[in-house]
Amino acid sequence: MNGSHNLNTPRRAVLRAIITVGFQRAPYPWRFGWRPLLHRFGIALSAFSFLEGGKHGLYVSPDYQNLDMSEKGATTYWYGMAFAKLIAQSKLGIVWLAHVDGLRASGALTTTSGSSKRGDLAGRGLNNDWHVIEAKGRSNSYDQSLISEAKNQAAAVTQIKGVAPLTSSACITSLHANPISVLLDDPPPDDEAGPVSWEIEDNAFFDHYYRGVIDCLREFGTSRSRTQDGTEFVASPLLPFYWENFGPPIRPYYREWRLELGLLRRIYENPSSAVEAVRDLSTTKDKKVGSDGIALFGDMPEWEGAEG
Repeated sequence: MNGSHNLNTPRRAVLRAIITVGFQRAPYPWRFGWRPLLHRFGIALSAFSFLEGGKHGLYVSPDYQNLDMSEKGATTYWYGMAFAKLIAQSKLGIVWLAHVDGLRASGALTTTSGSSKRGDLAGRGLNNDWHVIEAKGRSNSYDQSLISEAKNQAAAVTQIKGVAPLTSSACITSLHANPISVLLDDPPPDDEAGPVSWEIEDNAFFDHYYRGVIDCLREFGTSRSRTQDGTEFVASPLLPFYWENFGPPIRPYYREWRLELGLLRRIYENPSSAVEAVRDLSTTKDKKVGSDGIALFGDMPEWEGAEG
């Protein structure tokens, strides 16, 4: 996979990536309900505010530079996470990507070290292969020291469930480039920063990964059965109060939008069945259904000005 590659990133795929990373949350002594989803959905909408399509691909609008530094920092962070998820799925076959801190808080992951100098994302493929990713987003240029730091953080994890990770990657998204570029680097690190070992309990991992989606489908109270390519999903309007109280948006071609959040019924009923449930899943070119069984149904126009 060495070299440069182009990745088709439909509007729906970016939205799915951002809110999927944000869906994952640990159990708390009280229930936040739909509030975490509303927060992540608001962040996801910023992708439509500042990402534009041109003849070379996706780029960040010049208006992005006018954001306050704190606003830009938060948005840059989530762009970095979203593109890491897109690249990890496309190039490394990582179906499930979860925040390590959330996994630790939920009890799904334990570590031999309390050090923060380790990758911030744990990934799992269909064949029980585990991966570590250190994801960063940058709106300005960066030097080799950032790459080395990210590689060392990822490589600090030397074992997951007693086996070396299949990959330990630095993933750095350059938002200043036109088109946006992502560096995915998995050679040996410059320095050994470990060793750190992770223990991950499979059922707890999948329960954590899907918990936010399942909670939202239940708490919206409007879930229904939906069939896509012969497979049954549980679906609900994505933030029904948003569409009812704030739609239609200004532009005419948005008026028919009514996005629905969906999840394979088999996973909805039993998250631990995720591996077998998604193994033969049919994903469509427009990315309505993700490889993890989470779907966004409904019409969505592509990037304005994009060619190809």
